[in-house]
Formats: sequence, C-alpha cells, structure tokens
Amino acid sequence: MLIALINLLRALQFVVLIRVLLTWIMPGSPPRAIQPVTSRIDMVLKRFQVLIPAGPGYIDLGPMLFLLLIEVINRILIAVVISGSTLPY
Repeated sequence: MLIALINLLRALQFVVLIRVLLTWIMPGSPPRAIQPVTSRIDMVLKRFQVLIPAGPGYIDLGPMLFLLLIEVINRILIAVVISGSTLPY
C-alpha cells in the first residue's frame, strides 16, 4: 500500500515537471489532447502560487513548493517503509 502511494507521488512529480516544462516551451493554451490533465494540475498548483517580481514579469515558485512538499512526503513514507512500521490511522 505504501509502496503504491510512493510510486503515485513520484508519477505526480513527473507530471508536474512536464507541465512546468510545457509552460516554458508552449506558453498560452496547452494542446487539446492534454488539457484535461493540465487543467487539474493547474488547479492544484494555483493553491501554491507565490509570485516574485522579476523585471517586467513574475516568477512563480508554486510548482517548486509543490514538488518540495511531495518530496518531503515521499521521504517520510520511504523511511516508514524501511523501518517496517505502519502509519497510524
């Protein structure tokens, strides 16, 4: 169960990273084929949005914060799996 959750979080990290790269490569509206996925990811990332002024535009640190949170959760879960204990419900 925990291994599956760890793998799911790793996949989520990969999808968010791809989304961020796509916004740099193709600014504006994403292609129709991936719009359902990107709209859901954008809803999640909107909660983490932190804009920092950078010249004429802004830098959004939200994806970095989200990826950092996922990494912390992953490391905690991996430590639990290695120790052999279970998470309290």
